[in-house]
Amino acid sequence: MAHYSQRKDILPLAGGCACGLIRYQLTLHPLIVHCCYCTTCQRQTGSICALNAVIESTALTLLPSAPPTIVNSSSNPDRIPAAVQPAFARLTSAESTIREPRPEAEPVSVCLPTASGVGQTLVGCPVCHTGLWNYYADAGPHLPYIRVGTLDRPWDIQPDVHIYTQSRQSWVTVNDGKPSFEGYYTRREDYLRDDALKRYEALKPQVAEMKAELMAGWE
Repeated sequence: MAHYSQRKDILPLAGGCACGLIRYQLTLHPLIVHCCYCTTCQRQTGSICALNAVIESTALTLLPSAPPTIVNSSSNPDRIPAAVQPAFARLTSAESTIREPRPEAEPVSVCLPTASGVGQTLVGCPVCHTGLWNYYADAGPHLPYIRVGTLDRPWDIQPDVHIYTQSRQSWVTVNDGKPSFEGYYTRREDYLRDDALKRYEALKPQVAEMKAELMAGWE
C-alpha cells in the first residue's frame, strides 16, 4: 500500500468522538505519525500504545455534530449506526449521551501532569469524554497530535516511527521496518518527508514565540 502522504484520495480525513457530538477533519496529510508506547499514552488510552498523527492546527477544523456511528473495517468501511438504550444507562448509573445534534459543538480541554512538569493538554468531547487530540510541549497549540483511532478510516494511516519502545509490552512484536527508539527521537527533522519538512520549518517562528511565552510564565 502506498504511504498515506501519497494518497490524495484520503483527504479530507474526518473523525470524531464516540457519541458524534464532536466531529473534525484534517485537510492535509499528517507531518509524521508516531506509534507511542510510553506509559502515559498507555494509561490515557487504556491500550498498549497510542497512534498519534502530528499535524498543523491550521489543518484541523471542526465539523457539525452527527448521529453516533461505529467504525467498521477496511474491507467494509461503511460506518455502523449506533445507539444507547436509556434503561441500560440507568442500570449502570450512567448518563445517556443521546442528544440533538449541534451545528457548533466545542470540545473541552484539560491539562494533565507530566514527568517534565510542563503538562500536556488533552482535547475531547464534553459529553462522552472521548480523547481526540493532545497538545505537547514541543509546539503547544500549533501541533495537535490526533488520535488516529478516532478517524472514520483509521486504516488509512500507518506509523512512521515507533517511540518509547522501552515501555512497550513484552508480548508485542513489531516488524514493519520503521525507525524505533527506546525513548523519543533526537531530531524530528531527520524523519520528516521533504514536503512535511517545509511545513514544519514554517511553524518554527510561532513555536519559538510559544516557548518564550511559556518560559516567561513559568512558576
